Formats: sequence, C-alpha cells, structure tokens
Amino acid sequence: MKTILKWVGVGGMLLWLAGCSGGPHFGDSNGWSRTQKQEFERILATDKYASLCGLEPLYRQYLQNRNTQILSKLLVGYTQNLANSCIDLKAFNARQQERTQRKIHTKFKYYLQDASASRTLSALRAGQSIAEIFQPYIPPIPQFQRLLSAWHSGYGGAQRHKIRMSLERAKLMKPDPMLWRTYFLVNIPEFKVRFFENGTEAFEMKVVVGKPKWQTPVFSAMMRYVTLNPTWNVPDNIARAEEIPHLLRNKNYFKRKRMIVLRSYDLDSKPVDPRTVNWGKYLRPEWKKKELPYKLIQLPAKGNALGRVKFMFPNPYSVYMHDTPAKSLFKRSYRAFSHGCIRLNKPMKMLEYLARRGYLSKNWEETVALLKSWKLKTVSLSRPIPVHVGYFTAYPGKGGLGFFPDIYGFDKLMHLKGAE
Repeated sequence: MKTILKWVGVGGMLLWLAGCSGGPHFGDSNGWSRTQKQEFERILATDKYASLCGLEPLYRQYLQNRNTQILSKLLVGYTQNLANSCIDLKAFNARQQERTQRKIHTKFKYYLQDASASRTLSALRAGQSIAEIFQPYIPPIPQFQRLLSAWHSGYGGAQRHKIRMSLERAKLMKPDPMLWRTYFLVNIPEFKVRFFENGTEAFEMKVVVGKPKWQTPVFSAMMRYVTLNPTWNVPDNIARAEEIPHLLRNKNYFKRKRMIVLRSYDLDSKPVDPRTVNWGKYLRPEWKKKELPYKLIQLPAKGNALGRVKFMFPNPYSVYMHDTPAKSLFKRSYRAFSHGCIRLNKPMKMLEYLARRGYLSKNWEETVALLKSWKLKTVSLSRPIPVHVGYFTAYPGKGGLGFFPDIYGFDKLMHLKGAE
C-alpha cells in the first residue's frame, strides 16, 4: 500500500495528511528534489562508486545544461554499473567462447541484480536519497570498500588497472549480505584461501589452483559436507588426457596407483580387468566428445590424488577443495598446476578448525577416528558455509594491498564500458 498526503486547512494553516495512493514529492517534472540533485552531483564529481564508466559523454552534457532529464539517465546508468559492474559483459562472453574453442577450460560465473530504470526512477520519485537508492547494489563483500578506497587514493599504471578490475569483479560476486559474514574466500591469482568468521579472518593458507588451460572456475556455492579417505573419480577428460596414456606406457600403472576400472562410478559394481579393454580406441578423435564406457576410480590411499579429505560445495563444475600428496608444490610462488580443483596446503588444519568450532556434525575426536579407519566416510556440516572463489589481482589483505599476476588473463579480457 502506498501513502498519499493531502493538503487540509487547520486553524488557518495548510498541513499534509496521509492517505492511500502515491506519495508526495517536491521534485521537478523529472522527479528531482534539490537535495537529491546536489547529492548525486557530489557523487558524480568524484565518481564515488567507480561507476561512471561509459557515461562520461552524458555527464559532460549534463554539466553544460544541468538538465534533470539527462541527470535521470545518468542515475539509471550509474545504478546499473554499480549493480552489475562496468565490464562489457557481452564482449567478455564472446572472448570466453573464443577461448573455449581453443580448448581452454574457463568458467566465470557472475551474479546480476535487477537494477531496472523503472525501479530506480520510482525510488527517486518516492523521495529516497541517492544513498538509499544505491545501498541495495553496493557489493556486500567487505573487500569492495577497501578496493574502492585504494582506487581513489592515487595508484597509477598497472597497479591502478589491477585495482579497478578487481573492484569491478567484486561487483559481480554474490550480492546477498548473509553470504559475507562467515565464509571461505579463495583468491585464485594470490594462490590463497581465507576463512572469515563473523567478518573476522580466522585463518588463511596456500592453495594450488587450475592451470591456465584448466582454470579454476570463478563462482560461489555452499559447502555442505566433507569426505574423509576419499576416492578419486577420474573425469573422462583427465582419463583421456593423462591416465590412459600412462597405462599404455606402463601396464602396471593402474595397480601402482590403486586404480580400479568400473562401468560406472558405483563402487558396488563389478570391477573390470583393465587388461581386457582396448584403451587405445578411446584416445581416437571420434571419442573425444563421447562419454567413456569405463570409469577410473582411485581408492583411498596415502598416494590418492585427493589426499585424506575433500571439502565439498556442490556446483556444476565438479570443483572442490582437497588434500594432496604433492606437498612440494606449495614451496613455489606460482601454483597453478591442478585441473581446476583447489588443493590445500594444510587441509587438516581446516578440518580440525571446522570440527572444534562446531561446523561439522562430528566432533574432532570422532572425525579423527573416522580418518584412521581408512574407509570412505562422509561427514555433513551442521550448517552450510558459503565458498566464494574470486579473482583479485589486487587484494587488500592484513598486510595491506597486494598485487598478483593475471594468471588467467581476465584483466586483459575484461574491458570497461566506453573504454577504447
């Protein structure tokens, strides 16, 4: 129900009384009050939210004639740039498709908000301040405000570009504030994951992420359970690219790796003797896009590719965080070596923290006992935890603003609206 105010006479004075319908507004014919106009002009003058991109010609036109019809167009455009970034997403999508055609596994999920012109202008006419109009679209990710401050502080050159692109990618992350209180944040270019608890960083650790041709996807999901003593269900593309060629070179490869062959990923199904399969057939071009009739599964073991534990946040990309036997990779500064999953430097630290803090349905002692069984076990979380996989080539950490290599080339692929 909307409120309307009517003029009535009381003791020789005119007063507003509330009724039902559209609310009062003292703005001009385009809906602008003087206060709103002054507030937005101050925002535009400094580009407070870094969202003027592509609107500069319109802004110059407004400065010449102060026409509030033009100001309304600026408000709509600025709100949309704040809500859904200044990145030319159509052009970016086309570049992503080109990379996919070149057999680069790349996924960048962005989350758009409804910032329609009608919604914005209705809020203006209802008398909302510009701050109130913008508030629902300001990214709730805490790092956004620190990146915004850095962008306004005078960095130049390559560093300024990294700050701006990281700022814009923050605008494209999950916009629900409830998902930014207690959460994991993986920063791909930094090769790190952090756990924030009630807004405070609890711990961080090194990670290994996907190779440039097998990129870790950028997305958000909910961690719901952990798997202890996991099996590794080898994806068909990895089986074709790596595991089958290894077997063809060494007939004992599967045995040494504790791999079994099944006709599905069902561990209860009857194993197939790998010596009875013509593996070379499945490396031929006609099989590249077909599902393999045999599935490779690596059983729990010290040398299992997933180590002793994996942290599951179900998603369309089959990506998760997990242990790894390849510990030496964490000594390197560049750590893009996986097929997309996120390998953890100290997975037991993460597991123990979650267990002792009550995030798991089992306590730490019960969890340790399950680990020692060497049997595949699943432990659910007592409450889901958001996992955000982001791409920040500039990141405001505890030690200040850090700058990192553009390992997947997103800083180059993503262009701002209106940029030449």
